[in-house]
Amino acid sequence: MTTEERIAKLEAQIDKLHAKQAELHKQLSKAQLDQWQGRIEDLEVQMHLGAMETTDKLATLMDQLRNKWADARRQFEDATSTASSVADTVRVGLENAFKEVRKALLESKNKLS
Repeated sequence: MTTEERIAKLEAQIDKLHAKQAELHKQLSKAQLDQWQGRIEDLEVQMHLGAMETTDKLATLMDQLRNKWADARRQFEDATSTASSVADTVRVGLENAFKEVRKALLESKNKLS
């Protein structure tokens, strides 16, 4: 095998690895979005069990959280090649929104106590 043939073979392997890496990033991003969906659904259950006086505040926060999740989903479906950077950016936004909803739930719980 000549040097050029070995180089061509290595380049082909690198291309395959890049394609596999892109696919893995796509799968990871989808798994993270699915995980967030489960967490949001859990929060919705907790929200419905919360105090009635805070329902309006929690509903607004849940709408914001759902909208951020929907934006992340759209971005994921529109740009799978940049899914990992999009997922990182959106993850931070979702985490912040999730913390806000959790804080509101805890405040509601404390008011009931």
